[in-house]
Amino acid sequence: MKAVYVKYEVDPAFADTNAENIRTVMDDLREAGSDGVRYQSFRHSDGVTFVHFGMYRDDDALQSFTSRPSFQAFQSALKESKPVKPPAAEWVDLVGASYDIF
Repeated sequence: MKAVYVKYEVDPAFADTNAENIRTVMDDLREAGSDGVRYQSFRHSDGVTFVHFGMYRDDDALQSFTSRPSFQAFQSALKESKPVKPPAAEWVDLVGASYDIF
């Protein structure tokens, strides 16, 4: 399993658009029934800081996720928005969970 934590800050004028772009990705994942992907995104109370947490069963699931057109469109729009603090990704190892992930 692979897991990644990503945090960034957007311009206030882009925050709602970013949230909508994230919802588009999530809708796409639900429709696709991506069993090998567990992905969540959170918005901090400041309204402009976003955190993403993705878990992937294996490299194939990660590749499948990152190659989805909805995710690529999200990433492109985020990059074009020139984030106040660009995305910082950190790969992490699962220590334990209270539920089955895959």
